[in-house]
Amino acid sequence: MNFDDTGLALTHVTVIDVVGGRSLPDQTVLVADGAITAVGPASQVVIPPGATVHDLRGRYVIPGLTDMHVHSEPGPDDERRLPALYIANGVTMVREMWGRPLLHEWRRRTSAGEMIGPRSIIASPIVDGAPALWSDIPIDAPIISVTTEREARRAVGVAKDGGADFVKVYSRLEPEPYFALLAEAAAQDMTVVGHRCDRVPLRDQLGAGQRSFEHVHGLWPATSTDVERMEAAMARISPRPGFYYADWFKQVNEVEWESVNRYSGASATSLFERMVAEDVAYCPTLVMHAAVDLPEWMRLDDERFAYMAPDVPDMWTFVRGQIFHGGGRSADEEAKRRTLFDHRRAAVAAMDEAGVRLLAGTDAVTPGLFPGFALHEELELLVSAGLTRMRALQTATIEPARFLGREQTCGSVDPGKLADLVVVDADPLADIRNTRRIHAVVAAGRYIGPDERRALLDGVAALTATAPGVEGA
Repeated sequence: MNFDDTGLALTHVTVIDVVGGRSLPDQTVLVADGAITAVGPASQVVIPPGATVHDLRGRYVIPGLTDMHVHSEPGPDDERRLPALYIANGVTMVREMWGRPLLHEWRRRTSAGEMIGPRSIIASPIVDGAPALWSDIPIDAPIISVTTEREARRAVGVAKDGGADFVKVYSRLEPEPYFALLAEAAAQDMTVVGHRCDRVPLRDQLGAGQRSFEHVHGLWPATSTDVERMEAAMARISPRPGFYYADWFKQVNEVEWESVNRYSGASATSLFERMVAEDVAYCPTLVMHAAVDLPEWMRLDDERFAYMAPDVPDMWTFVRGQIFHGGGRSADEEAKRRTLFDHRRAAVAAMDEAGVRLLAGTDAVTPGLFPGFALHEELELLVSAGLTRMRALQTATIEPARFLGREQTCGSVDPGKLADLVVVDADPLADIRNTRRIHAVVAAGRYIGPDERRALLDGVAALTATAPGVEGA
């Protein structure tokens, strides 16, 4: 992405300092060569000759946002759709959780300035056991299924040779391949992240080398009054063929419900303290759980479908019926799901209170989630769970930077950092929903003002409106 060679000056803004946890009013932020060169009081910062000045008095600057759990599933026109939606929503970096070759091409083209898009951290293909949960449906995404220690070690080499930034492990790995993979990844200096493994007690996975865990549904057995019994129930899950993932999901839900009804505050506290001690991060993806647990969350009349591919509403309807709702939920089941969602939020608050490093992620493009937009919903859910507005912002800015080892180059509005910024019209520390009120985005030093941002969104909508098969196209 090409930056403005003449430099930028964002004047009279309030800078949200996510490292110091404070607001800095009436600041000037200088940008040149894709980096922040100065931040200070507007009365003291000297604007270089030739710089493009944007008077932003009354507005607020936050670091560019990071979504730490996305699945960009490239389809027709998606290279013009998904990256633009992220940038228009102030998401300037994403962690892609299912690697595939085209994502590496997108990253190359973005870095070369050939397309607008976020910086990306890209996973390996999913590494799962056998049968792999997504192996019996037609999807254009690579899966590595391993059943032996040798295969697990080889999977790490495949990931590294393919240019992956980290190894993504999935739910059905057996203990021996799982631990062999972690040992090989450590030897090859590869980070491992992903799901908890059904067959390995969660406490045994902490400290074994996996650096982050995703979603809240694997948490509950380890927080119960009878950890050993509930972990054994988790290990007995055996997906049946036909649609492995859907059957697995139903069985996980059953273990979830029993575990939650045996919840132990002492077990949870012990688990979260272990996470802190082992410096393990957690990416709860509450917005994904909202889409799964709360029937009203997924609305097929949402105006944001204007930015999605034409076949998305039908796909969402299918997934909601066959996976989320398992062919239909009774009133009792709906009540259980709402209770589970309340427990998920409470667990996230407890993790935050214990000092667990939380990472904001969405699981977009899970049905019910709109890429880019969903991260703002995740921030709102984190605040509703009990995080302060500053902590919520940190989970999408400085905490991802620290987790990725990039805190010296991104994650905050400081001199020397990459110029990835979001200008909003109102204070996000007064109301986290104000992160949605985007005035402008600075992506790799390029200023995308209101008109260009609107044009990005309009261009994505035009892709949908003119897609083959759309009435009037």
